[in-house]
Amino acid sequence: MMKTDMSDKKRASQRMRCNKFSGPEAKVLEIPGHHLICAVCRRGGCKNPPPGKRAIDRLLKAMWAYPYVGLKITADVDIISNHFLDVYEQRGKKPLSKNFKTRNDNYIWRRKDLEVCLALEIMPGTVISAYHAYSILFEKQPTLENICRSNSKRSKAWPQCPHATKGYYEKIANGPKYDLKQQTELGEEMETSGLWAMIRPRSKQDMSQAKQISARNIINKAEHLYIRPQHLLCIFCTAQIKEPLLQDNLIELRKRMEENPDITVTVTEGCCMVCDPCNIYHPDEHLCYGTHIKNSLRDLMILEQLGLAPGATLPAAKLYKRIYERISNLKEICGWRNGPDKPFFWRACLDHKSPMLQEARKKGLISRKPVADGIDICSAFGSVVHKAKEQR
Repeated sequence: MMKTDMSDKKRASQRMRCNKFSGPEAKVLEIPGHHLICAVCRRGGCKNPPPGKRAIDRLLKAMWAYPYVGLKITADVDIISNHFLDVYEQRGKKPLSKNFKTRNDNYIWRRKDLEVCLALEIMPGTVISAYHAYSILFEKQPTLENICRSNSKRSKAWPQCPHATKGYYEKIANGPKYDLKQQTELGEEMETSGLWAMIRPRSKQDMSQAKQISARNIINKAEHLYIRPQHLLCIFCTAQIKEPLLQDNLIELRKRMEENPDITVTVTEGCCMVCDPCNIYHPDEHLCYGTHIKNSLRDLMILEQLGLAPGATLPAAKLYKRIYERISNLKEICGWRNGPDKPFFWRACLDHKSPMLQEARKKGLISRKPVADGIDICSAFGSVVHKAKEQR
């Protein structure tokens, strides 16, 4: 395997950095769909993948360098646009496609490419990050059934891949799944199978150092906080947790705002002071490759609800008072309004039905102004007293 020749000491000291595969200007890798499958088998021990070691190792190297590398998944379906009379009778009225015979003879790969697109629920030509491609693939396609192994009767026209029954793919695809806390605890120990055999995790050392430095800064130094709108809501769902979390800084930020409700907060699109120790946070690219597109939309939805533009700055108490007044429940944002039935990369947060926002509203978490049923209790009481005086 590509990564086993690296000493533990050297690997632990590595930090994810910008490279030619990362950044907004980086070119996407265009690969046939079946290369995703062959890369898994290669990682699982296959020494001679059918597309060749060079092509597959190039893909593995790119994903290991940058987990969010864009992959353009292709399937050569344009070959079938040639007119059947031109193909089979060579009538010559329309020239055949370039490299027609070679492409036409690749019908076995063509089927596998389309099967992969089906599993990923994408159109051929779609660009998808390596992280999401393999997250979906391992969930939807835990074995090689219907791709490299088929229930159809064997024939010379449809030979089976010689590696299809050796378990290379299944060894990796059916590896353990870890939550963020476990990912932080394990770091590079996750590399043996599962998603993190394909996509490089952060080292334990890197995450631990990031946690120490960022948490200390929030608690002891920061007089100005930067928080993405999405994480303003995440604070509700961790409101009962007292001890700091390994995988993020939600608890530290909540306590800082509770201690000083007047502390200045800037709402910022993208990763924020919460993210530094997280395994799916890329420090140099400042990107969460696990929920990048979901959280980007949520940030903007929340800002719209609050009537704020990205970069708006106000005291923490006023910011949370505005949240309590304008957002009635987490389902509006975290559940995509109408429920969680969405493709993998748009799935709703598991806590979208949580009542924690309503509970925080009643307690006046951070705002220090309890609100019941969306109405400020103090304002409501004052209004009643004022009307009583007028009646007198």
